[in-house]
Amino acid sequence: MAGRLVALFGVRGRIGRARYWLYVAAIAALLVLLLLSLWIYALSIPGAYENGGPTPFPREPLGIAGAVLWFALLALALAAGTSATIRRLHDRDMAWWWIVVFVLVPDLLYGGAQYLTENTFAPSTALTFAMRTAAIAISLLAFVELCCLRGTAGSNRFGPDPLRRSA
Repeated sequence: MAGRLVALFGVRGRIGRARYWLYVAAIAALLVLLLLSLWIYALSIPGAYENGGPTPFPREPLGIAGAVLWFALLALALAAGTSATIRRLHDRDMAWWWIVVFVLVPDLLYGGAQYLTENTFAPSTALTFAMRTAAIAISLLAFVELCCLRGTAGSNRFGPDPLRRSA
């Protein structure tokens, strides 16, 4: 059991494309279920959804336990996804910090462009276009690096090739 948890949440070693796609599919399915459960909960609050108000946090013990479970599953999905992405970066012989470039930088660029568009009197369409284009380009680069390209053939500084079978 401990070995499986290390395999799910550990950041050492490498994983190939197929295993990474499997992790991504499982985490995406969990996130869809979490989103669906949140949507069902929001619809169950009379008047909150129809009036455009925020969905209140549950007040009864069972609802609080459900919210705690919901947030715990969300945190586990985030941790497992981060772990899988770091190990996939290792397979490409890239350090863990590339996850910051592939995740945080596009988000900051796109958010900054959105902020400039909404909060300035004369938004610079050229600047916001460049920021959004850069965000998309970095996201596409991340997709190609993580999901499409083969890892380093043979061993690299992060461990043995996950595709090579030990005899």
